[in-house]
Amino acid sequence: MTKEEHIQRLKDDPIYVVMGEALSLGRKNTEVAKTLLDVGVRIIQYREKHKTWREKYAEAAEIAVMCKKYGATFIMNDSVDLAVACGADGIHVGQDDAPVQIVKKIAGQNVFVGVSTNTTKELQGALADGADYVGFGPMFPTSSKSDADEVVTEETIRSALEFPLPVVTIGGIGLENIRTLYDRGFRSFAMISAVVSQKDIKKAVDDLRQALK
Repeated sequence: MTKEEHIQRLKDDPIYVVMGEALSLGRKNTEVAKTLLDVGVRIIQYREKHKTWREKYAEAAEIAVMCKKYGATFIMNDSVDLAVACGADGIHVGQDDAPVQIVKKIAGQNVFVGVSTNTTKELQGALADGADYVGFGPMFPTSSKSDADEVVTEETIRSALEFPLPVVTIGGIGLENIRTLYDRGFRSFAMISAVVSQKDIKKAVDDLRQALK
C-alpha cells in the first residue's frame, strides 16, 4: 500500500487499535496482534512503554510482518528509530516528541506521521508542521494513559470537526459512547482498553462495528 492509501484508510476504517501488553490481560503483543488481524482490524498502533529497545524491536518487527501479510496499516508510537528499524507504515508522536519535519527527515517521505492534539492551537500547529493526521483527545476520561491531558473542550471539538486532515479520536472511547462520537461527525476511533483489555477481542470488535452501523 502507498502512503496515501494508508492515510485514506484512516478516513474509511473507523477501528484503530492501540496495543500495550500491560492492558492485554496477560496476552503477548504478538498474540493480540494476530487476533486483531484475524478479526479484521486493519489499523494497529504499537505503544509499549515497559520493555527494552531490543524487546520492542523483536515484537514490532514480527507484528510489522504480520500486518504486511494482512494488508494492514502498522503505526509505531513515539520511536522513530524503532519505526524505521521494523518498517512501520506510520509514526505517531506527541507534543513533546520529535517535530513532524524531523520525523519525516529521519524516516523518509513514504512514512506518514500523526500528532497527538488536545487544543485548537495544537491542531493548527500539526497542520502547519505537515502532519498527515492527528490524534485528538481525550474525548472522555481515560485510565489507559497516566499522563493524559484534560478532556477536550466543546470549542475544540468544533475545530476538530472542521479540520482538513483525518482526525482520529482517542481517550475513553468504548461501546457505550462510540456511536455518540460518530453521530457528531467523527469517523475514526482509537481504542485500547475497549479492545485489547477485553477477554473476547473478536466480540469486542464486532460489537463496536455493529454500534457504528
